[in-house]
Amino acid sequence: MVQRVHSGAVYGIDGYDVTVEVDVRRGLPTFQIVGLPGTTLRESRERVLSAMRNSGLSWPSGRVTVNLAPADVQKQGAAVDVAIAVGISACSRDDPPPPVRRDAVLLGELSLNGELRPVRGLLSIVTAAAGRGASVFVVPGVQAWQARLVPGITVLGADHLADVVAWHRTGAGLRECEDADEPRRAPEAPREAVSFFALSAPAARRLAVLAAAGRHDTLLVGPPGTGKTRLCRTIGALTPACSCEEAVEVTRIQGAAGLARRAHLCGERPFRAPHHTVTRAGLIGGGAGLRAGEVTLAHHGALFLDELAEFAPAVLDALREPLEEGRVAVSRGPGARFWPANFQFLGAMNPCRCGSFGSSRRACCCTASARARYGNRLSGPLLDRIDLFVEMEEAADWTLHDGVVEPRAVSALWEEARSQVTTAYARLNRISGAAGGSRRSPELSECRRWLDRDSADYLDRAKRSLGLSIRSLIRTARVAHTVAALAGRHRVRRSDVAEALSFRREALPTLSRR
Repeated sequence: MVQRVHSGAVYGIDGYDVTVEVDVRRGLPTFQIVGLPGTTLRESRERVLSAMRNSGLSWPSGRVTVNLAPADVQKQGAAVDVAIAVGISACSRDDPPPPVRRDAVLLGELSLNGELRPVRGLLSIVTAAAGRGASVFVVPGVQAWQARLVPGITVLGADHLADVVAWHRTGAGLRECEDADEPRRAPEAPREAVSFFALSAPAARRLAVLAAAGRHDTLLVGPPGTGKTRLCRTIGALTPACSCEEAVEVTRIQGAAGLARRAHLCGERPFRAPHHTVTRAGLIGGGAGLRAGEVTLAHHGALFLDELAEFAPAVLDALREPLEEGRVAVSRGPGARFWPANFQFLGAMNPCRCGSFGSSRRACCCTASARARYGNRLSGPLLDRIDLFVEMEEAADWTLHDGVVEPRAVSALWEEARSQVTTAYARLNRISGAAGGSRRSPELSECRRWLDRDSADYLDRAKRSLGLSIRSLIRTARVAHTVAALAGRHRVRRSDVAEALSFRREALPTLSRR
């Protein structure tokens, strides 16, 4: 008699159903797993055998064959360990379990003593299985909170294989887990970010507040030591925490990538900072096993690329689609998968190879052609998708006040900025339904609704004088909309457009020469 037990696996960041079929027949005692098992699953034979024996469960005599359906999809991970063990144990019984237990989805990796261990991508697997109608899930107890994030299902937490087998036979031994909690408050901002913000000049604080409130894509250019990296990290720390829905999606992606280490849902936004040697597959996704790239891991958070011009031009150009659409197409095999990539881009770079162009302290040793080649590593279409361009000045003129700032004043400045950002972010959400954090570029007609007649005429004149493209025009309108939101207004005024235009690369002396 063939026993079927439902389980699941993860491919990239997407979960899919796996049906474990177990057949025991007379013959020489062997144990074989078929159905394209990956390396981890091929090793599960030893884990399952030891776990069953150490749990006091009998091992059937004869030939044991386990099939993982669908057989044409390679399975990775150890989430089906417990399903294999339960299926083998059920083969020794003549009475099948009732449908409520027969149709349950069993997930968990087995240790050699029978304990259930966490699995990668559990939330993705549960989400996919619930979407096709599964309603009862048995998961490792330490991960039950993740499964409870999916509404309308029954989650049973288990710590040991013997408990799962007993429940599968009798329906007793496991209890339903409570509902998932709301996301816990994001951790306090790093002390260095708070201090840097307080010690920064007003122009730097204004930039940080503006970029965080609208989650605007930002590029900082300046000599080394001007605070580009720390300002980008400060922007990430200022951005409001994730909503409940965003936190669930971030948890799902990080869990599938093996990055989830918390025992609760957290509202902290991801902040990814890959090295400049990252490959296209590492940034966009793909490669062996179809892994999520940095743009997907930064979903609902920030992607910080330091030393931007040192990245390979082909790698940088791969950012065009996610910056425009908020998703990325990862092609592998017969089709393409679309993964979320709604991130805030933060970039920092030197103005030239030696880094001293525009510095009042050090002379630049690069030729004009060398500076042009360095700047041309960033293509025009990529730069067209960035909202804020800032030329960072020397530290003496930009970052430090005279005197010492008291700790209370530091906290007060930070809390005031956080309050401004949170209020403006919520106002943008109410107006557009998808705050400045939306990667979807609005239509020009939608931008016109934000502007009064005077500001619209002013923006049209700026378009002609600066040679702005339609995309740059839309990005400028979005920044002006955020400026208005920070001022507590729904309509954009001429002064808001003027401030937004001051952040365009066409209006900046160094960047406009690229």
